[in-house]
Order: sequence, then C-alpha cells, then structure tokens
Amino acid sequence: MFVRGCSPNIHSFTSLLKGYLLGRRLYEALDLWKRMAREGFMPNIVAYNTLIHGLCTSGNMDEAVSVSYQMEEKGCHPNVTTYSALIDGFAKAGNLVGASETWNRMISNGCSPNVVAYTCMVGILCRNSMFNQAHSLIEKMALENCPPNTITFNTFIKGLCGCGREDWAMKVLDQMKQYRCKPNITTYNELLDGLLKVNRLKEAFELVMDIEESGIELNIVSYNTILHGVCHAGMLDEAFKFMGKMLVGGTKPDAITFNILIYAYCRQGKVGNAIQLLDRIRARGEWNPDIISYNSILGGICNWIGLEEAFNFLQKMLNEGVRPNIATWNVLVRCFFSNLGHLGPVHVLDDIMARKFFSSSMTQQPLCDLCGMVAAGTDSVA
Repeated sequence: MFVRGCSPNIHSFTSLLKGYLLGRRLYEALDLWKRMAREGFMPNIVAYNTLIHGLCTSGNMDEAVSVSYQMEEKGCHPNVTTYSALIDGFAKAGNLVGASETWNRMISNGCSPNVVAYTCMVGILCRNSMFNQAHSLIEKMALENCPPNTITFNTFIKGLCGCGREDWAMKVLDQMKQYRCKPNITTYNELLDGLLKVNRLKEAFELVMDIEESGIELNIVSYNTILHGVCHAGMLDEAFKFMGKMLVGGTKPDAITFNILIYAYCRQGKVGNAIQLLDRIRARGEWNPDIISYNSILGGICNWIGLEEAFNFLQKMLNEGVRPNIATWNVLVRCFFSNLGHLGPVHVLDDIMARKFFSSSMTQQPLCDLCGMVAAGTDSVA
C-alpha cells in the first residue's frame, strides 16, 4: 500500500492484525499494534476486540485484561464481545477467579451478557464441579431474555458426564425440550461417553436407538465412543457388529477406530488377530498404523507371549520407520520387571541406555545382543 502511495486506515490495519493473530503470529501482531499508535491511528472497538480475542486465544490473559483497561482509559468502552472473549479465555485456562471477576466487571459496567458469555461461565463452573450454580445460571438466561442454546446445554452435559453425574445429564436432555432447544449429535455423544464410561451399556444402547429414531446420524465420534465402551466391557463381537453398521452407513473408520480394536484384541490376548488387522489395514492403504498401534501390540506380546517376541516386534517397528516413544519404553520396563524380577531389569536397562537402543540408528545386531542379555538375565534370576 505504501509503495503505491495508498494510506492504510484503521480497517486495513485491523484486517492485517486479524490475519497475524489467526496465523498465531503474535509478535508481528503486537508490532503492528504499536505501529498503529505511532502513526496516529486510534483503535476502534473492532480493533480492540480483535487484539483481545487473539491474546486470549494464545493464553496471554494478563495482557488481554491490560488491553481491556487501556481501551476504557482511552474512551472506548468494552462491549459484550470484549467481555465474552475474556471470560472464554479464562474458562479455557481453568481460571474461575479471572472469569468471575470479568463477569462481575461486565455486570457492574451495565453490559448485559449474551449467550456466549453465559455459556463460557457455565463451562468454567462445570470444570470446578459447581453444577448447581451452572444450572441456576442456565435458568437465569431464560429470565434475562437470553435463552440457552444447544451449545450451552452440551457444555453443561459434558461437565456432568465428566464427573459421573449421568442421571442429571439425562434429565438435562429432557429439559432441553422445555426450552425448545434441539439436541444434536454432540449432545448425544457426550451422553454416550458418560454412560459407557460407567458400563451402563443397556442405557447407552437405548440411547443409540433414540438417536436413530430422531433422524440424527451417528458420526465417527459416536461410533468410536461406542466401540471404546463395548471393547472396554470385553464385548468384541458387539464391537464388530457396530463396526459393520458403521461401514454400511458410509462412515469411514479413522486411526482412533483401528487403535481401539487393536488394543481390545491385545487386552483379550488375541495378539495374532491384532497383528493381522494391522498388517491388513496397512496393505490396503486404508491407514498407516501409528506408534499407538505398535505400542498396543508390543504390550500384548509382552503380556501374553514373551520378551524375545517383543524384541522381534520392536525390530519390525524400527524397520518400518516407526520410532519408539516414552510409552514404548514404559511397556518394555514393565515387561522386564514382570519377567526378570526386580534386579535383572536394572542391568538390562543400564545397557540399553549405554548403547542407545532407542536411537534412530538401531540395528538388528543390538537387538539380538539384547535378547541374549534378557535370556541371561532370566537364567540369573531363576
């Protein structure tokens, strides 16, 4: 603009500021803000809110609050968008005090909260297990001519289910109808997750039927939630029934889906089935197995087969370019102590560290050496 002789205005500065913040380029955004001031541009409410929202999103809450006070000093009064951004930022940071202070400041300044501000407060209250206060706030919304929406109820239901209050959450589902607020698939997914986590399978299956009768389609999150729940209950056959239903309905499995099934196989000692599933999926190009998949199988081998086979599988991981992580290490440590007692693993693990067995240059020879050490360790412990 400067090269072509065009002068920027507050709107062009604000657009650029928003671009920087969306791109998580906070330092450039703050430099641009200072440049605006140097060139004599007075930020308006949109510019201030853009900056405050960006600061809140990046977790810079102290600076966001500071900017909100600066705008007041310069005669630009914060509006409900300003306060909502601050409350949301505090809520995501788990800062109940900061969110409450901002709420009180908003009310004292004569600014009426909107559904976003209310919902953010419901969220932070739920995160602190203050469910009665959250419920009272929802009831107050209707009285203040700001009725709760589906997101508000989803936030409340998620909080309840996360703390084992599934019965209350199911009542909230019915309460939504009183407010003429339709539940969506997110509502049902939160309820399914809550019910399945406490093994209330019958109620979860009944809820699935209710979802289908209401005309709402299950999505990948729904299916993964159900699969995780039934697999955790040891109902692998039921899991594959839902998997078939999922495929027939046109929902494509993702990494989470496959990892749930692989882990379930390994948990039941069906490690061979897990390996076959992994190899079949990779061969078809449906998905590239990740470290989670390999760690599940490695854990299954350690628990159900033996150490030597575990190291063979570890070598396979490395040959396929899968780099072990701390979880891999933890699986092997538990396996060592389980198989070698309390003294044997210390010598083996010391040698692993010395030889850097988990480096990217790991070869077949060190693994063979390690298997020999394991065998020797077993003999000495025996």
